Order: sequence, then structure tokens, then C-alpha cells
Amino acid sequence: MRKSALNVFTDSERAGRLDRSEREEDTILFTYREDCPRDAAVSVTMPVRPDQYDAMAGLLPIFEMNLPEGGLKDRLRNQFAKAIPEFDDLDLLSIVGASQIGRLRYSQQEKLREDVPAQNLDEILRYHGTADLFAHLLDRFAMYSGISGIQPKVLIRDERPLEKLSHRGATHIVKAFNPGEYPELAANEFICTRGAAAAGIATSRVQLSENRKLLVAERFDLKPDGSYLGIEDFCVLDARRAHGRYDGSYENIARRISDFVSANALAEAREQYALMVAFACAIENGDAHLKNFAVTYETPEREVRLAPAYDIVSTTPYIPRDTLALTLNDSKAFPRRDQLIKFIRFVTSKSNRAVLDLLDRVAYGVSVSIAQAADYGSRYADARNFADRLIEIMTRGLARLGLQPIPVHASEGAR
Repeated sequence: MRKSALNVFTDSERAGRLDRSEREEDTILFTYREDCPRDAAVSVTMPVRPDQYDAMAGLLPIFEMNLPEGGLKDRLRNQFAKAIPEFDDLDLLSIVGASQIGRLRYSQQEKLREDVPAQNLDEILRYHGTADLFAHLLDRFAMYSGISGIQPKVLIRDERPLEKLSHRGATHIVKAFNPGEYPELAANEFICTRGAAAAGIATSRVQLSENRKLLVAERFDLKPDGSYLGIEDFCVLDARRAHGRYDGSYENIARRISDFVSANALAEAREQYALMVAFACAIENGDAHLKNFAVTYETPEREVRLAPAYDIVSTTPYIPRDTLALTLNDSKAFPRRDQLIKFIRFVTSKSNRAVLDLLDRVAYGVSVSIAQAADYGSRYADARNFADRLIEIMTRGLARLGLQPIPVHASEGAR
């Protein structure tokens, strides 16, 4: 039996339909509704038009962007195996489509219903029980988690904003990790994100659970009125499927920023992007790939801005010989000072003095991360070796860039 098509919604307005081609089995088609307004376009790369958009052997990048991966995908596949024996990407999208990162939603129904269960966020942050809390969250929220990434994560709706917002969508991302494979990964991201914010990089607000097993991030795409901004990562903007996230260069992302970010937001975007890449080089983040940079907008017809930084971690504590995710100056080796200065000048067109000022901001941010890592290691004896290793890596990263740690207090990165 032929499976049902999906209606695609932008800001709760039906924009069009996704369906399998009747002529070519592996082709999935998207068709805008006949009277679809231009500002309901699903992507800055897919303007409203009468002709169909098509993709072979999978979904178009904008529809694939938030498909669950890793353990979350496996959980959903197993959970729905009996109901959907021939499970493909369109089926996966039909399961998690009503709750996604960004403004797009998907449903087999003509009317969209987004109703994520409420969860007390404080209970997550303060949990000290022996049961596996994340396993419980995964059972409860897996089918409401249209979010990509190999690291285990779910979307939840904090019950507290209900007094102010009438929406029923997710408000936070909860991330877990495998302590055997990636010890202290939640603390790693918490510490690095705080440092990035101290460097003047826009980030979402993150909180570390008291048991140190979970990281909770506020959604930066959630607007005060309860609706969501559009988000498109640079796999989408570069017309790549998710498996191509490690292909390309940081210079090409800079070009795409010039192509898609609005003129009045372009100078700020270039500076923020240069800081993001420089900070990644200093902390030795080998996972800053195409899907970890994005743009945001209310509609594709209005202002497009560079999204805040997210998924900020140091990867060499786990992969000692790790390299950059993308090429910089035709190399994936973490750059030296002169190479990074050349890159920043290419991205921003700033003077050498202004570039050095940006590097000073990076040095300050990394120094805040170092101070927070030291504080973390002093408070938790079982994490001291990890903290020492993180400090060593960040100090090495600064030295490679000709920078010195700045004496700061750990509280300087708090928000």
C-alpha cells in the first residue's frame, strides 16, 4: 500500500506537500500549494514556484536537516518497526514532524497539532536518583524530537513558560552522553559554551545538571510570542545532504554567509563567524562542521542573520589526534597564528589591528573556560584528570595561536 504524503507547514500555515513520486520509486517530491504566499517559503534556497522540487534516494536538504540520528533514530525505528515495516526518511519525518527545530512542521493531517508533553525543567537539573533519567526522557520525548546529531538528545517543553506562552511546542534541548566513550562531555560543552559567550560570541543559554550527566540548552529559535524562527544549517545552504557535513571549507561558509545573510546584518555575521572559527581552533574543536553553523530568520523574505553558536566542545580530550572538521587554508590541521589571521582578514576585511583585537577576545574567552575547568576539577575529584587535560589542551591551543591565558575568575563566564 502506498504511504501517505506529508503536509509541510511554515509558522502553522500549510505551505505544500511532500510525497513519493508515482513514476520513480526513490524520488520524493515537494509541491507548494497553489496560493502559497512568498513569505511561507520553506527555505531561502527554495522560493515559492509552481514547479515541483525533487530529490532522489532521500529528502531535500531542508527537510532532512532535523532528522534524528544515532541512538534517537534507532529508538524510533525500533519503536515503529511493526507499524512501518519499510522505514525510510519520509516515515521518520512523519513521526517527529510536528516538533522540530526551526519553523517547519510536518503532518499527515490538514491541520497542524503541536503538543509536546510538559516537563519540569528543575526536576531534570536537580535529579540525583539512581534510575536512568535520560532513558525516561527518551521514552517520553523521542517522537517529539525533530533534531539531528549523533550525541543523544531530546526536545522537551518546560512547564514553567505556560503562564506566559500559549504554545505547546518544545522549549529546551536536553543532551546526554556515553560516559565510557566521552567522559564529562556535558561539562565540556558547558565550559566551552561559557567561554565562547565570554569572548562575545552569541550562544544559547546552557545549564549543567547537578549530577553532571545532562546539558540543557535553551532554544534560540523560540520567539517571545511562542512561535519559532526559521533555521537553516550550512549543509542546506550548500545544497548538501547531512552525510556531507565534513566536506568543504571554512572559507566557503564565509562565502555562503555573504550569499544569504542580509546586507544590514552582514558585518556582524562575518565578525561573529570569524570569532566562532577562531574559538574552535583555540579549544581544538574538531567537530565544527557544516551542520554546526546556521542562519535564522522570521521568513525567507525578511532579515536573515547568522545563528548563535551551538554544539561547542573540545574534541581532542577524546580524539588526541583530531583535526578540523573542514579545511582552513586548504588544510585540516589546527592553524597557527599567521594562518588564522589570514583567514580572519579574508572573512572580515578588517585591519590587522582589528584582527588582533578579535584574537584578544578569543584569548579572554578561552581563559574563562580554563578558569571554569579548574574550578570544575577542584569541586569534583573524579573529574580532576579530565579538567587538567582540558586545561592543557586549551593552553596549548592559545600558545599555537601566539596567545597567552589571561588571569580571570571562573564566575566571569557565568550568565
